[in-house]
Amino acid sequence: MNRIILIGNGFDRAIQMPTRYSDFLDWVIRKSIKLLLKKDLPQNNREVFHIETSLFQVSTNKASINFVQKVIDEDLNFKEINEERVKLSTQTIFHFNLRAKHSFLELLLTFYTTNRWVDIEDLYFKFLSNIKADGIIEFNKHFNYLKEELKLFLRSIDYEHLDSNILNKYRRHFFGSILEYNNKMKYWEDSVENPEWYYFVNFNYTPFLSRLLEYSPDTVENEITINPIHGEISRDIIFGYGNETAEEYLKLETLGDEFLENIKSTHYFSGTYYKDLEVFINEPYEVYVYGLSCGPSDDVLLKTILQKTNCKQIRIFYRKKEDGANNYRNTLMNISRVFGKEKEEMRSKMISMQETDFIPQT
Repeated sequence: MNRIILIGNGFDRAIQMPTRYSDFLDWVIRKSIKLLLKKDLPQNNREVFHIETSLFQVSTNKASINFVQKVIDEDLNFKEINEERVKLSTQTIFHFNLRAKHSFLELLLTFYTTNRWVDIEDLYFKFLSNIKADGIIEFNKHFNYLKEELKLFLRSIDYEHLDSNILNKYRRHFFGSILEYNNKMKYWEDSVENPEWYYFVNFNYTPFLSRLLEYSPDTVENEITINPIHGEISRDIIFGYGNETAEEYLKLETLGDEFLENIKSTHYFSGTYYKDLEVFINEPYEVYVYGLSCGPSDDVLLKTILQKTNCKQIRIFYRKKEDGANNYRNTLMNISRVFGKEKEEMRSKMISMQETDFIPQT
């Protein structure tokens, strides 16, 4: 049996990479604010000057330039910027304004601390479903600006320090034996079998997994493949929505091609990654879910992998918090939604929660 390992942003976060949705917003906001410091300051303290990027309009005055400098010097995040701005707003001479150039980006800012990437893609689809025909071209333009900034952000992250010591924490999970159920003893245990092929489906755009797997253990003599199903930052990335079975999607198809520009299925066939996956799942395999929430944004792709007859079992690796809480059930509920009405099929494939299956945080 082969092994498919679905890698989500939870893996990048586990190796302490700043790839949260909020990390990206902080980066793009600070990048915009930095441009203020390159402007020639006016003579009058109260005179307002501003800059404009593809995503934001930012303005301040000479009297408030120390605040702008503090944002950059101390790497303040969006929440801290707002808190500091509220404190200084009592000063009548203080002026600082940050404004998103599109209502969708303004909406993203309101979810700064609460959402994950899968939630953002879901939010994108809801926004898309309610937009008027005369606004779709402008919306696509700003969403493409956002995608370009996302690529620049991910390229800016340093991954040179990754080495084999980091991979050691994950070897036991990635390359362990296949579990089998001991019906007599009523528990799951390691079998004497190892997968013939390790097939990583990387939902991230980052090179961290590829870099770490350069240090694969010598004991793994079998094949290892990485499929960057959503593209890579060195090339194009697929960022949008991937549930073409939703009722709202069928309505979008009647509105014109512009409404489908960032639907994932319209981009999968620009390369061979999706076809390569289809070829691989023609033989029996098990699935490891590793740092992936399995939310609705990738519903159709997940159905292709999890509902296939050749998928024999599914194992969830979860994040465990310091207070002992974990996200196992959240991921399980999302997988349950993937199976729709086929709950019996899902139950027959699920491996029970294993105490050792929490994802190590480096």
